[in-house]
Order: sequence, then structure tokens, then C-alpha cells
Amino acid sequence: MFADIVNQMAKESQAEEKGSYFARPSLAGPERCIRALTYNAMRVPAAPYPGRAILTFDDSSWHEELTKDWFRQSIYKVHSEQMTIDIPAQHINRTGHWCKLCAKDIKAEVLHGHLDFIVQGPLGKEWLVEHKAINHFSFERLKEKELPLDYLAQAALYSLGLQLIQPSLTAMLLLIKNKNTSQYLEFECEYQKEKDSLRIHRRIASFGDAPAKANLLEQEIPDIVMATFTKFRDIENFASERYLPLRPYPPNTEYPCGYCNWAMPCWDEYVKEINALETDVSLSEELETTARYYKELGAQESEIKKERDQLKEILKEALLDRGARTGKVGNYTVTLSAFTRQEIDKALVPPEAFKSVPSERFTVTAIKQK
Repeated sequence: MFADIVNQMAKESQAEEKGSYFARPSLAGPERCIRALTYNAMRVPAAPYPGRAILTFDDSSWHEELTKDWFRQSIYKVHSEQMTIDIPAQHINRTGHWCKLCAKDIKAEVLHGHLDFIVQGPLGKEWLVEHKAINHFSFERLKEKELPLDYLAQAALYSLGLQLIQPSLTAMLLLIKNKNTSQYLEFECEYQKEKDSLRIHRRIASFGDAPAKANLLEQEIPDIVMATFTKFRDIENFASERYLPLRPYPPNTEYPCGYCNWAMPCWDEYVKEINALETDVSLSEELETTARYYKELGAQESEIKKERDQLKEILKEALLDRGARTGKVGNYTVTLSAFTRQEIDKALVPPEAFKSVPSERFTVTAIKQK
């Protein structure tokens, strides 16, 4: 009963939170869909989030409070929590807007936001901290390869606004918490206002009791704030002209389109758009070979997969009959390997309670000739 009540309360709370569009640091970044933001700026009604989604968003803010509590128990000091940041932004937020957190009107052509907090070390050095809490799957992508470009753009904007007040504070940390495992991922950065350049020095991932693993990046993102300003100006121009930019994602895109509040108005007209295009136009004759090859591949695809699976079973059975996991046949090496796919985090449970799901990998590789 209580679970249903909480979910419904969260769902109903959206009516109080909705307001008109205004550009702000939390909407910055190249990965934010410009078409969705334009719908918002045009005041097209958005579909409400499910109650559980609202609970998830609220949950993330409390993870930030937990992190700050741990900082306070260390030799580091936390201050300037939710400090107001105002950045002059020509031709952006032309009519101004109301800030609920500040309970006041924000003047026009200002990018207004609130940084998370600042941390001061024992020797006096300070870092602007942007804190995020995300799910396990998103965390794993960022831990190894991907860069959180939207988060970095948001942090760069806060750093720019902060440097207008305190020019020497250029260091910043993007601190990301795994909500499922409580692991932390840290991007140690510096924003140079004069160059409009964000330099990512290190990516550091924690592994429980094991020492944190640092990955030296020294990667630079130039014009990071200017790109954000340009995007915000484009959105306001699109909205005033009632023009929708092209969809940045193809049809049947589960993420982010499947989670977008404007997915229905965005894709509802897609069939009409396609049907309104011309028919029976003559394409270049050079494309005939491409069309024929595409048709042939489609017919062969299912048969090829079925035949490949059969060949795999023959080779795999030959290995197992010899009691082997690798073997040579002519110029090829056949390999069968097993690995475990973890279902739970080993760091959170005793070793005797750990369970895993076995999986296997089968490969055939050509032997390189000397």
C-alpha cells in the first residue's frame, strides 16, 4: 500500500515542478537532444514521467548529501553548497525567468545556475565539485572509455561563472557515484576561461578496498562553453520561428528517444513525413549494384548465420572430443574459452556467497605466417 502511495505522490508532484523553458547549465552539452529542447522552448506539452522516475531523480540528490557527509568526516572542508552562479549570456534567456530555488526573478541574458559545492584541502587548495549519481550500466561505460560530455559541459559553465568571482579557482572535479555499488569515478579537470578550454587530467575509478585506479588522460575539449552558448541561441531562434531541427537519432532508437517526454509529438508525424516524400524518382544507375548486393545479403543473412552456428558446433565438438580447449587445423587456431559474468558485486558480499553465471567464447583465428 505505502509503495503505491509514494509512487503516486511522486507522479503528482510533477505538476508543481513544471515551468517554462529557460537555458541553464544542467541542459548544457552536445549529447542533449536539440529537438527535445526546442519542443520544450516552444511550450509543447511534455508527457509526464512515471512516478518511479521522479523517485530516481530525487534519490540522486540524496546521494550528493551522503558524499558531502563523508567529505566532512575527512580533513577536507565542504563549503559554498548550491552557490548561485550567473554568467552573462548574450541573446540567451532574452525574457529572463523565475528561479524557484532563489525565489526571485533572474534578469534577461543571464545563464543562471547553482553549483553543487566546493571542497578545500588541508593545504588550502580548492576544487569546484560537480556531483552525479547514476545507474550501474551508465557508470561502467564511463569507467572505461566514454566521456560524460554533458556533465563536463555543465561543470565548465559553473567553473566559468565561479572564475568571474574568484579567478584563481580553475580546478574542478566531476565526481560520479554508482548508485548500485557505491563506487566512485572522478574526472580531475581544469577549465581555462581565457582559452575556453577544458582539460581532463585524470580519470580515477575506485574499486572498494583496492587502491583507486588512475588513468592519465590529458585530453582537451576546446570551445566547450562557446558550443553550449551557440546551441542555446539556436534553440531560442528555432522556438521563435516555430521551426523544428532535424531529429539527431534514427527511428526505433530506444535511448534516448524511448525515455523522452516529447517522443510522441516528435515521432507521431514521422509516417506522414515519409509518405509525403516523392515517389518513383530515378536514382543514379551506379547504385544498381549496391541495391542488388543489399538484396542478396538480406536473403543470405539468415542462412549464413544458421550455417555458421552449425560449423561452430562441429569444431567445438571436435575440441571437446580431444579433451582440449585450443587446437590447430591447417593455418587456423580454434579456441574455446570460458569466463564468468558477475551477477553481483564481489566487494559487497562474503566470498562464499558469491555466485556467477558461466559463459563461453568460441573463436577461429588465422595463424600469422612468419
